[in-house]
Amino acid sequence: MPKRPRIPTAMTAALKSYERAAMGILQDFVSAIEATAPPPMIYHYTNDAGLQGIIQSGKLWFSDIFGLNDPSELRHGLKVAIDVLKSRITDARPEIATFASQLERFDIDAGIEAAGHFFICCFSGDGDDLGQWRAYADDGRGYALGFETAALEDAFCRRKGKPIPQHSTFPVTYDDAELTRIQIALVDHIDPLISLPRSVRIGSAAMHAYMSELLVYHAMNVIRGVMFFKHEGYKNEKEFRFQQLFRRDRPAPDVKYRRRPHSLVRYREFDWGALAGHSLKEIVIGPAADKIKAERFAGDCMAAFHTAGGVKITYSKIPYRSG
Repeated sequence: MPKRPRIPTAMTAALKSYERAAMGILQDFVSAIEATAPPPMIYHYTNDAGLQGIIQSGKLWFSDIFGLNDPSELRHGLKVAIDVLKSRITDARPEIATFASQLERFDIDAGIEAAGHFFICCFSGDGDDLGQWRAYADDGRGYALGFETAALEDAFCRRKGKPIPQHSTFPVTYDDAELTRIQIALVDHIDPLISLPRSVRIGSAAMHAYMSELLVYHAMNVIRGVMFFKHEGYKNEKEFRFQQLFRRDRPAPDVKYRRRPHSLVRYREFDWGALAGHSLKEIVIGPAADKIKAERFAGDCMAAFHTAGGVKITYSKIPYRSG
C-alpha cells in the first residue's frame, strides 16, 4: 500500500482549527433553534402500506439523505455554499476558483456523499396540510400518523437517560438569508486555508493530501449546515426532522437496503414501538380517502398490531380536489 503523504504539522493544526471554528458556528445556530419549543405533536405522512408497516413492525425508516426522492432541497443549500465560495474569487487568488470548482465537482460526482453518513426521518408540525397529502400520502388517500413529540424525541435521543451523540432532532428552517449567513461564516474561516500552501514549503503530494482533506472537512460542515434548511417555498410543510449522523471514516451501523427502480436506497430502522409505543396518539385519514374503508383499515391495523391504546382516528378537514 502506498505511503500516505505527510501533511506538515502547521497545516494539520490549521485543519483542526478550522474544524473547531466550524463546529462553533454550527453549534451557535443549533443552540438558537433548540431554544424554540417543538410542536407538541408531529405527523408522518404515508400511504396505506406505510401505515401498516409502521404499526406492524413498530419501526420508522431513516433514509439516507442522498437517496431521497427529491434531493433538490439538499442541492439548493449546496448551491448557496458554492456561490459564497465563488464570490471570493479574484485574479490574484486563482486557487479559490479551483477549490470552488472542486467542491462543485465533489457534489456532481457524488464524492460529497463520502463526507458523512446522514439518515433522516421527516415529520411535520401540521397534521392536515394539503401539499403533504398530495406529495407524501397517496394523493390524499393516505394517512398522517401523529406522535407526541416529547415522548418520541426522548426515546430517539437518549439511551438509559444519556444523550445519543449521533442522534438529533430539530425544526427545519426556511430562511435563505440565514442559510447564506452560515455559509459566509464558514467560508470566512476556510478562505485563508485555501491559500495556505502559498506560504508553506510543501511537496505536490503533501499539498494534494492537504487540499483533499480541506475539501472533505468543508464539505462535511457545509452539509451539516445545509441539513437544517429547506427552500422557502416548502415553508408550509413545517418539517420537524429526526437525524442520525455517523462519521465518514467508518461504515454506518445496521444499514439496510430497499429497492427503488434501478437503484437501492440505504436506510436504518428506529424501533419506536418498543421504545415509545405510547407516543402514537392519532391517525389522520386523508381528505381523498374512502372514509369508511380507511377508518376500518386503520382500526384493523391498530387492533392487530398495536397494544398501547389511546390512539384516536380522525379525518382531514380539507375539502379535497384531486390534483
